[in-house]
Amino acid sequence: MNALPLETEFPRHDAISQQINWPLAAASLEGVLADHSVRRSTRLADLIEQTATLLDAARRNRQPQLANALDRLIHAIEREQVTASEDFSRLIRLIRHIERIIQNSAVLDANGNNPLALILTETEPSETLRDALNRAGYAVQIINPLTADQQQIKALCEEAELLVFITHRSESAQEIMAPVARFEALIKSRTTIMIAANDSFASRAAAVKTGVTHFLTEPLDVSRLNTLLQSARMTDEENRPLRVLMVDDMATAGVYWGKHFQRHNIFYRFETSPEKAYRSAIEMEPDIILLDLYMPDIDGIDLARIFREHPRLQDVPILFMSTEENDRRRMEAKIQGGDDFLNKTIPIDDLLKMVRYRALRYRQSSAEKRSDSLTGLLNHNAIKHLIESELDRANRQNQPLTVAMIDIDHFKKVNDNYGHQIGDNVIRKLSNLLNTRLRRYDGVGRYGGEEFLVALPNTDETTAAHLINRLRIQFANTPIQIEDKTKVQCTFSAGIASFPNSLDLTSLIEAADNNLYLAKDHGRNRVICDQFSRTQPDTGGR
Repeated sequence: MNALPLETEFPRHDAISQQINWPLAAASLEGVLADHSVRRSTRLADLIEQTATLLDAARRNRQPQLANALDRLIHAIEREQVTASEDFSRLIRLIRHIERIIQNSAVLDANGNNPLALILTETEPSETLRDALNRAGYAVQIINPLTADQQQIKALCEEAELLVFITHRSESAQEIMAPVARFEALIKSRTTIMIAANDSFASRAAAVKTGVTHFLTEPLDVSRLNTLLQSARMTDEENRPLRVLMVDDMATAGVYWGKHFQRHNIFYRFETSPEKAYRSAIEMEPDIILLDLYMPDIDGIDLARIFREHPRLQDVPILFMSTEENDRRRMEAKIQGGDDFLNKTIPIDDLLKMVRYRALRYRQSSAEKRSDSLTGLLNHNAIKHLIESELDRANRQNQPLTVAMIDIDHFKKVNDNYGHQIGDNVIRKLSNLLNTRLRRYDGVGRYGGEEFLVALPNTDETTAAHLINRLRIQFANTPIQIEDKTKVQCTFSAGIASFPNSLDLTSLIEAADNNLYLAKDHGRNRVICDQFSRTQPDTGGR
């Protein structure tokens, strides 16, 4: 086995696609319309092509407000292609709205990849909150709502994915919410957290009235905060459309409803065959199932029971749709697995509201079940499930996939010498490092105790080993300071394995685990994989 120096440079792990110059791109959109030397139809075709490219980039970069505006522009262009107006005034207004969104996004971090968490507070937020937000992958912006300009507050609220309100006096909940009360609709469309000085009914009422999603009190329950932040990130990850499966024996129903769902960024699949519907449900893992009550091959209630028996589908919301008026029959449908019963004559807007509400609640609940309460990372089962999905993708696309099993060295001694609270801080420190130094689509999970499992899609073993080794050096060289000014310095060991060297989940994790044990046996504080020598590694000067 050949030795490979671990300090060797390698291509940046986070170099994704070339970054877009958004102000220039927005100016280009208006320039297309202004070019009267080109035919109208050609200008519209060029405009829709450019907008589609920008929409894809906005979704990749997790910029939901910008993505929504670009999506609206595409629909407006499509209408313009069908029914021409006297001028392009509507399109120009939308483009200028997009320009304003881009200008407001200057508060994001340098590469524009992190979603914005806007903290509204009179004083500096705690280090605990900042650490949790950074660990969850948010860029943080702080603003005092009592002194800031209203337009500035509105612009930042529009850009933020997460709003955090902090109050420091029992009566200040109403005060802190007053400047943003006029933006109630905007607040209700975001994940929002109120952190109050104490738990009073008045504070909770003020928060709920304005549309706040979650309510926490001081001192912060860090486990719950981490879980809420992680679930907020997972709820609309990568701006994924909601996934709806509809089952009805009438094909015309599928065409009718599908037309409406697809207009509202909802991924929709329709099946008339119960057996095909079952297979589709397992494959697509829907956020909600709409199920006809009466079908010729199998009763809708029996099909719901079949769905409920599968582990992937047991908690998915099922809404029965029928013209059935019999209360006993409706009750039976709910008892046997349905979450609600809707009449087929329901207005489309009401159905969309119900679908979004139920589906997003399901996503949040699922995300909370997938989160480790101490770190906010994926838990044991969730990281294994993610790696299994990435293995399927790697196999289909003929791409590499590498995993790293990481274990904190001599962790028991940390607990024995300094106590479990300091031990928890060490675990949080490593989780924060992993979560903020890896790409957004990498998987990071707490495998158990002081063990972490990292999934690196489309990354070969050598690149992964260099990356994990850099993190090892950084972790070792950043001690934790405790109250008596004592510094706790920890290291970790890591074992690395990759697909296609290991072809399934069990063998991949087993290979990484074996290399981790080799790292421990050879002195700890090192990274080992099949491509590297198992001799003394670079220790970063320690």
